Amino acid sequence: MAGNTATIDFSTLRVQWDSHSSMASICSYWTITKDQLIRLKTVVPLAPRHDRRFRFKPKRSEYRDPTIREIRQACKEIQAKWDARTREERAVIKTQHVSLRRIEMTDEAREAFGQFEDE
Repeated sequence: MAGNTATIDFSTLRVQWDSHSSMASICSYWTITKDQLIRLKTVVPLAPRHDRRFRFKPKRSEYRDPTIREIRQACKEIQAKWDARTREERAVIKTQHVSLRRIEMTDEAREAFGQFEDE
C-alpha cells in the first residue's frame, strides 16, 4: 500500500540516497513503496547510482554445496522409504513382464526345428 510522500524530508532522503542505502531500507524507513521512491528520484532530483561497487549487497549465508558423500547418503535415506511400486516407477531400467503361452507344434514344425538345433 502506498505511503504518504508529503511527510518525507528531502535532505534526509538525499543523505540516505547518497550513502547508497538499499531502496528497500529507504522505503521501509519512510513507509513508501519502491515505485514512489523511483518517482521521488526524478522529483527531488537524486543522482543516478550506476556504480555497482557501492550497491547494497546482503550478507551471504554460510552455504556450501553438499559433498558427493552427503548426496549419496541423502539418496539412500530417501530410497529406504520407497515401497516396491515407487522403486519400480523410478528405476532407470524397468522390469519387462513377459508371459509366454504354450503352443502345440505340428510334426513338420518339429522336424524343421530339429534341423536348426543340429546346425
